[in-house]
Amino acid sequence: MAQYTRQLSPQPALTMAAAAHQLCIRDQNATFFRPGPLPADPYTYAAEAEKSALAAAKADVEYSPDGSLAAVLAESGVIIYDTESGSEICKLKSTASIAVAFSPQGSFIQTWEKLTDELQASGGNLRIWNPKTGDFLTGFSQKNFSKDSFPYVKWTDDELVACMRISNGIHLYNGQDISKGVVGKIDQEKLGAFSISPGPPPYKIATFVPEVKDKPAYMTLFAYPNLAEPVSRKQMFRASDASFLWSPNGAGVLVRTSTDVDTSGKSYYGESKLTFLASDGSDLNVALGKEGPIHDVAWSPAGKEFIVVYGYIPAKATLFDVKCKAIFDFGTGARNTIAWAPHGRFVMLGGFGNIQPNLEFWDNNRKKRIAHVKCPSTTTWSWAPCSRLFLTSTLFPRLRVDNGFKLWKYDGTLLHSETVAHEIYQIAWRPARPTVFPDRPASPNAGQSAA
Repeated sequence: MAQYTRQLSPQPALTMAAAAHQLCIRDQNATFFRPGPLPADPYTYAAEAEKSALAAAKADVEYSPDGSLAAVLAESGVIIYDTESGSEICKLKSTASIAVAFSPQGSFIQTWEKLTDELQASGGNLRIWNPKTGDFLTGFSQKNFSKDSFPYVKWTDDELVACMRISNGIHLYNGQDISKGVVGKIDQEKLGAFSISPGPPPYKIATFVPEVKDKPAYMTLFAYPNLAEPVSRKQMFRASDASFLWSPNGAGVLVRTSTDVDTSGKSYYGESKLTFLASDGSDLNVALGKEGPIHDVAWSPAGKEFIVVYGYIPAKATLFDVKCKAIFDFGTGARNTIAWAPHGRFVMLGGFGNIQPNLEFWDNNRKKRIAHVKCPSTTTWSWAPCSRLFLTSTLFPRLRVDNGFKLWKYDGTLLHSETVAHEIYQIAWRPARPTVFPDRPASPNAGQSAA
């Protein structure tokens, strides 16, 4: 089995301008970058700040993981922008793409468009490009598109290995030059899902094969480059679907399995279970203390603990350690969502969708709720890279009127509210590497008036 080494160049220190917040907004009239709060005045939003206009986008703008680049799917092709200057870097010759995604280090970008005879003869419709030059590198023919499965090519964090699902398993490639062809394969008939671990080598690959009639489902864990002998294999009953949630350091993966039918007849939502599969092959079932569905699961950014929101509404939220031992109970509430702040100090437990939208801000270090506020008509939400600001928005087509957004401080203080008369399709923070913004504790007075 081929192995590769790569000397990663250190991430350059970002300038103060690059460390400042930025929002990307795509609405009915235009697509543009808009400055967010500045480091010198982090809780003030200048609504009239100068915008950087981009080409009109057909779909959501995609940032690179470090926030230095952004890809816009325009009528003339996929345009790559420098996010600090707002200038165009290059254009990918792909006018029909409907999806785009950067690799973990931003060295590559992949696009998908409908397969045609012309594309079939010239490299395929799933294409890999150099985002700095716009050069086409290699491609595959991928007839069908699924938003849930994209991106189809998945790299390890260091981009040394790339994986792609095929009809009867997984192909592995040299992540630095996929055009060299397949360097490894995992054979697995009726593969339902797979996921590759984050973090350093040895890389782990988790796979799931759903149950079929009287045959149980099973999960398998491989450690690259030994793909012939799995680290572990676990059978599971009543599991027709699965999703993987790796700890950020790659030490283990939470596997959330579900079936559409609850054989007990107690739940309209079917049955769901949560299993922890450690990188050494051991496994643990996560014991949940309330009946009902699993609404959300999320690791802390440090990978030392995770939260599960589960049970019939009012749902329970529990913090577990890596041994799946419950270490803190957040109580019950009208909630179905978890959002960790990037530094892991703060966490938002919220209710959205069929639940009246509300936000609970918690200080996880102190195990204390800081604030509980209502946020009507919220359709999307996210933390800023600094972990101090939280964005909620009302977007089209989920809601067709009163589109806009709000900026909240971590303690529940509403800093800015903006509503427009036209449709907004996307609003997103520019991402940043974890070291760009410092981890700052909450104010000593934060949470004193929490409900």
